[in-house]
Amino acid sequence: MPKFARYHAHGEVAYGVVEGNAVKQIKGSIFGKYEVTDRTHTLADVKLLAPCTPGKILAVGLNYKSHLGERDPMKEPLIFYKLPSSVVGPNENIILPKSFTGRVDEEGELVAIIKDRCKHVAKEDALKHVLGYTCGNDVSAREWQRGDGQWWRAKASDTFSALGPYIATGLNPDNLNLKARVNGKVVQEENTKMFLFNLQEVIAHVTKSITLEPGDVIYTGTPGKTAQLHDGDTVEVEVEGVGVLRNPVKNEA
Repeated sequence: MPKFARYHAHGEVAYGVVEGNAVKQIKGSIFGKYEVTDRTHTLADVKLLAPCTPGKILAVGLNYKSHLGERDPMKEPLIFYKLPSSVVGPNENIILPKSFTGRVDEEGELVAIIKDRCKHVAKEDALKHVLGYTCGNDVSAREWQRGDGQWWRAKASDTFSALGPYIATGLNPDNLNLKARVNGKVVQEENTKMFLFNLQEVIAHVTKSITLEPGDVIYTGTPGKTAQLHDGDTVEVEVEGVGVLRNPVKNEA
């Protein structure tokens, strides 16, 4: 099954199919019909970008028992929004806002990319509407999250939605290993089989009221205890079958 990359090379932004250490540019749309061209770059010669440009970003909160602490499980998926303007791609800086002096954490997650326009989706049909999967970091400012009432800046400040490096197709979202590392140290590790609400349930729940569009993304939740980020750190999220999303962390100038 193909693995897609979105990249910048020689003055243009393009999509391509990743094969080994190379990416072959495509003509057409990854959300529809496309052809693989003979235009090939090595991955070392391109700048990888966030693998899609979502119109909507939805995220699931409290979706692993290991992340609940003493809280009771939700009776239905807890959904919140993140802003498209908060997206950054591989190797782009996660910026710690100078207007915030509290704790900012990483949250490693599996992210699903929607393939087509859909609403009122049955659970058994949900994965038919998923193009593929990527790694995500739902960066979170904890005091804002607890104090604001809404999570608009805690979860959607600039650079707080890292995505990448690729869109991998043909994976089983119910059984993928997930890891997060800060400066090389593993800080989160879980398998998506431990979801409280799997992706099929999430899509069915969301599409009862919201139409999903091609390129929309769903962050599926983070496991365990998350780690605080500091200026100078490097944070990585690894999803089995996808790759590693790596981002430096910097204070806002």
